[in-house]
Amino acid sequence: MVKGDSQEELQPAADETRFRLLEAAAQLFAERGYARATTRELAAAAGVNEVTLFRHFGSKKNLFAAVVEHYASPSLDAALEIQPGGDYRQDLVVMGRQVMDLMLERRDAMRLMLCEAEHFPEVGEVLAHNPRRLRRALSTYLQEKMQRGEVRMLHADAAAQAFWGMFFAYSVSLGLLDEEVRPELSVEEVVDHFVDIFVLGTRACP
Repeated sequence: MVKGDSQEELQPAADETRFRLLEAAAQLFAERGYARATTRELAAAAGVNEVTLFRHFGSKKNLFAAVVEHYASPSLDAALEIQPGGDYRQDLVVMGRQVMDLMLERRDAMRLMLCEAEHFPEVGEVLAHNPRRLRRALSTYLQEKMQRGEVRMLHADAAAQAFWGMFFAYSVSLGLLDEEVRPELSVEEVVDHFVDIFVLGTRACP
């Protein structure tokens, strides 16, 4: 067997190990939190030793960041792909539903991590990355809409923060208080209401 063949056979095994570590870490972080989940426990949950964990990720912080990226990126990437050439309201609905679904799916883990972020700066640093991406992407989108005359002149970053703030507050209230806005409203309807409030406040007058 040539050396190249051996490396090709090793790569799927390495990818599988990495995936097992991500799966196990996502479960353990959600159950025990960042601080209480030790690298030894994380490795054991994935069926590997600690050395293997460090070989793949280098540290617990890097593993945590990889977990956040692995589970959040597909939905966020879909939301961030929206281009400003489409219908303003519909664009925001698509973005909002993608992000709201992700927030609600991970709300228990998010609640736990938010509680820990105050005491562990590395957790806050990782958690801040995706909200920052969302704010910047929406800010860029809104600036383009302003240039097209579809959105009135606003501070784009502040407007983007206000938009995502509605979704964040709703998902956190569900996670912390188990409090829905109104039980008879579906998630899609909640998103529609938030979008309508935002569009009515930002759309340019004819």
